[in-house]
Amino acid sequence: MGRDSGSRSILAGNLRLKLSSRVAMVRHLAASLVLLGLIGTVVGFIISLSGVDPAKAGDVASIAPMVTKLIEGMSVALYTTLVGGVLNIWLSINYNMLATGTVNLITEISALGERHAGS
Repeated sequence: MGRDSGSRSILAGNLRLKLSSRVAMVRHLAASLVLLGLIGTVVGFIISLSGVDPAKAGDVASIAPMVTKLIEGMSVALYTTLVGGVLNIWLSINYNMLATGTVNLITEISALGERHAGS
């Protein structure tokens, strides 16, 4: 109350920026989870290949430990990819809900301010 339309517009813009910057953190975390999942995939492949010794590949007794290491590494690779992807989807949904809620909140606050300014 008691402010001109330019001042109210500036206040609404500041509120929009403040709330939007806080919601943007969720989007950033979602994108980071995908990258962490990909890094986990690379680590899993490194673990898988670290157990393979081409010189011993012909030795029947050496094959079982190599296969075990391959399976362990592939497990890490697949699980980290899965977790990163699922959490990305979950956080993206949350981001969209927060962004929509933020827009609705700012719209309602601005409309309420204009109604009070007009009275």
